[in-house]
Amino acid sequence: MIEFDLYVPGDSWLHRMDPRVKLLFTLDVILFLFLWFSPAAVATVLVGLHLLLWRAGVPWRRMAWVWWMMAPLFVMVPLAWFLFQPVGEVIWSWGILRLSWGGLWHGIWVVLRLNALALAAFAWLFTTDPALILRTFLGLRMPEMLALTLALALRYLPAIAGLYLQVRDAQYARGLNPHEGPWWRRVQRRLPVLVAVVIGTLRLAQNLGWALETRGLGATLPPGKKRTVWRPLRLSREDKVSLVALLGMGMIIGLGKWFIRR
Repeated sequence: MIEFDLYVPGDSWLHRMDPRVKLLFTLDVILFLFLWFSPAAVATVLVGLHLLLWRAGVPWRRMAWVWWMMAPLFVMVPLAWFLFQPVGEVIWSWGILRLSWGGLWHGIWVVLRLNALALAAFAWLFTTDPALILRTFLGLRMPEMLALTLALALRYLPAIAGLYLQVRDAQYARGLNPHEGPWWRRVQRRLPVLVAVVIGTLRLAQNLGWALETRGLGATLPPGKKRTVWRPLRLSREDKVSLVALLGMGMIIGLGKWFIRR
């Protein structure tokens, strides 16, 4: 198995929290960012999420990795708003191009909100054991096959990314240099990496299929029998208090926006 995972092991209060409650927190943050889009709201959420993850023991390099993954949007989104979506005074226009500094400023806050949404989602993934992801979806009464599909995607997409990094570094160590020459040469030099990743992914899928078959996936259980669970989800007293608080917070966010619009 490729050792590349989003999960950051720890024993903080956020790690111990029931994953269903953490998922509700993520949904509350997403709801807040969609209903209350302002520079102050986005900045508050970004600072709060960084402090929350830091207190939970998530290293700064993991949070920086989220920013790095979102880096292309920091160029494309503000540029698109600056060129095509004017906000306020238009400083220059020609055809479909309509430049405005307000559009650039708005585009920056749009991409910062997208980064806050990503951090809210990764706050759940960084602090939730992969073994509990499937139990989380099943605990929300999601159909078993759909829950399994989502859990496997969240678990093995990072593993495939880790496989690509390992193969790439191994090829670099053997003298592969895909950054020189014309573009078609660079594409050809990356083919050995892609072939090795495809083969490794197929082997990973085969091993996963054998493991699921061994555990009786899709088997019909005798009447009155249920599958045993290694780590059942149980709400502690702290989880119940947090659940009530988060439900109330979601209602306040939605109703507050509704009253302001009236």
